[in-house]
Amino acid sequence: MDLQPGQNISINKLSPSSHSIELAIAWEPSNSPLEIDTSVFALTAQGKVRGDEDFVFYNQPTLSGGGIQRGADGKVFTLHLQQLPQAIEKIALTLTIHEGRNRGQSFSQLQRVQIDLRDAQSKAVIATFPLTTGGMAETAVIAAEVYHRNNEWKFRAVGQGFVGGLGPLARNYGVDVGEDPDAGAPPPPTAPSPAPAPRVEQAPRPAPPPPAPSGPVRLEKITLEKKGQKVSLEKRGQGFERIVVNLNWNRQSKSGGGGFLGRMMGGNKGIDLDLGCLFQLNMQVEGRWLAGAVQALGNSFGSFQQPPFIQLLGDDRTGDSAAGEFLHINGAQWEHIRRVLIFAFIYEGVPNWAAADAVVTIATPNQPTLEVRLDSHRNDQGMCAVALLENRGGNIEVSKLIEYFPNHPTMDQAYHFGLRWQAGTKN
Repeated sequence: MDLQPGQNISINKLSPSSHSIELAIAWEPSNSPLEIDTSVFALTAQGKVRGDEDFVFYNQPTLSGGGIQRGADGKVFTLHLQQLPQAIEKIALTLTIHEGRNRGQSFSQLQRVQIDLRDAQSKAVIATFPLTTGGMAETAVIAAEVYHRNNEWKFRAVGQGFVGGLGPLARNYGVDVGEDPDAGAPPPPTAPSPAPAPRVEQAPRPAPPPPAPSGPVRLEKITLEKKGQKVSLEKRGQGFERIVVNLNWNRQSKSGGGGFLGRMMGGNKGIDLDLGCLFQLNMQVEGRWLAGAVQALGNSFGSFQQPPFIQLLGDDRTGDSAAGEFLHINGAQWEHIRRVLIFAFIYEGVPNWAAADAVVTIATPNQPTLEVRLDSHRNDQGMCAVALLENRGGNIEVSKLIEYFPNHPTMDQAYHFGLRWQAGTKN
């Protein structure tokens, strides 16, 4: 079912058994120079967030309580409707161009954007909203809304242009924004925006108190473009808190798929792509730094509160999880960590890094989010050393590596962790 701007449908009637849905985003052409960011805002009946925690984007990929999750590639949002706080009446899905005004870019440089509403479990498409963007001079678009009315959830195709980037858009919804990458940009070109979709008045439900404020939201992010590029994260206050490392990759059917959505939102279910790390602690045993590995192979999931202060959260064996795989580093214990080598490896399947199109993000509270793409490929090798985190005087120095190896021991030898390896399996 294709929707037109302003059209809405009942999610409950079209998919009565679905309590979890996905908003899957794609755009064409996929090789556009635009750096597109996707975000959602969890809104009350007044059309505002309760607090900054209701803004889900690249620096804050989940809603507190788990009702909304953003995939690391930004192309899928999973909404667990029954887990949403009672005060949330509407979810607004938006697209913005990072530093679009500074770079003189707009959505007119795309042909179209497509939103698929689908069942989160079966992946069945409930409805599709194809939005032609050729005439849009704006750098932000309010693409769609999921809203609650008369005890049922509905989806509305919006497609409304918004003057300004992510910062002004977030402020429009009531988010307290700190530093804005688009601040100081030249004024946007004057061009009419598409008429807003008709507003459906909703009867408010009783709302609990809003979350406590936690300071302005930071919109900065850094993409490490070149191999060997380094970024230093400086320690502030008590430490770095929880450092979240995420590995995500595009998803294709085993047959390869086809068409617009097959190209835009595919990945590789035939490959079991894993996230892991080698670590060295600032502790010595018999004159050698204490070292080890955290990975699903061998069930070495680590520990967040105890050495090595690094923990792998589960193992996505199929690639079906929109959020990918996560590794948490206890930044409050960073003084005990000497260095961490983040790696990805293919446990099952034929190595095809180009098709996987993987990306690793490193998110640290009150720091810019770092993005490392596996943008060079060696399909004859099953392991990739992605990034190195080193303790430099209490700060974190992050280096982009993207070096490929046939196995764990050869990667270990290249970076001198000095581990003893034996064959292992995953349960």
